[in-house]
Amino acid sequence: MYLKTSRLIIRDFREDDAEALYRIKTDPQVLKFAPDFLEVELQPDEVVAHIRAFRDIENSGDLNTWRCYAIEHQKTHEVMGCLCFCKADLLFEYELGWMMIGQYTKNGYASEAASAFAEHFCKEHGVDYLIAVMDVDNPASFRSAEKAGFKLFEKRTVYDYSYNRYGDDYYYLRRYSSGCTLADKFYGDSPYEGRSVKEY
Repeated sequence: MYLKTSRLIIRDFREDDAEALYRIKTDPQVLKFAPDFLEVELQPDEVVAHIRAFRDIENSGDLNTWRCYAIEHQKTHEVMGCLCFCKADLLFEYELGWMMIGQYTKNGYASEAASAFAEHFCKEHGVDYLIAVMDVDNPASFRSAEKAGFKLFEKRTVYDYSYNRYGDDYYYLRRYSSGCTLADKFYGDSPYEGRSVKEY
């Protein structure tokens, strides 16, 4: 993966990015909303193994398995955050997320990276849309999603059958690509008039 925007480079992580990836993992905002990002008790010397795994997934052509990409500033070449991508379990939809180091937030970097990645991936692989999922208590990430072209589909409250209780509420959003081939771009507030595809 290698994409350039007006300010950013979105690329594969390299082994010399290990310190930056550990900073992302241990950022207070990331720990608050995604404590299991990489591993709950990740040690600095374990980061390189994750970077190697991301590289192997990318090189294999696997589009489904979870991996991360670095968000690098074009001028300073600092890795400020990452995009996370996979084919979501159960939903069978391609999911995009982002994690930023606190000092680089509120500059539109996450939304710029997410928008560029989403449009590129959909065009490259003939995919109509990507999804984003986030905690309802994370308004900053929600704003980034909207700026990146994602639109709220619904707020979901998940019932966790393992613990027999409801889990945290979260937002489910979609971003349709500019080349979307679907007859209807359905959202939660859209009237539903049956299946978009009439013949199989």
